[in-house]
Amino acid sequence: MGNDEFGWSFDADDTLGGRMSLAREARNLTVEQVAHAINSTPDTVRYWENDRAAPSLDRLLIIADALDVAASWLMTGFGHGPNWDDLTELPRDNLARSRPSGSPSQSAR
Repeated sequence: MGNDEFGWSFDADDTLGGRMSLAREARNLTVEQVAHAINSTPDTVRYWENDRAAPSLDRLLIIADALDVAASWLMTGFGHGPNWDDLTELPRDNLARSRPSGSPSQSAR
């Protein structure tokens, strides 16, 4: 589905859930790791990623922080999204260690 008049195309990454999944994969994280990082359940994260439900705004901000993307990018696709080149060598075992220096931590919120 798309709007050819404007050159737009729509696919799975054009939804909040699609962008959440894309950002998670860019950081090489599992659904379980994201759920743990944001104090949620894997089933809830899967529901969000499959667009069966949407997180609240305050939860969306926590998700954006954990995935190192802008909340505006998660909502609209515009803004700071995942950087595939910079994220290829990050460790999977600890989200806190994978944050770029100077990035706010979840505990600082």
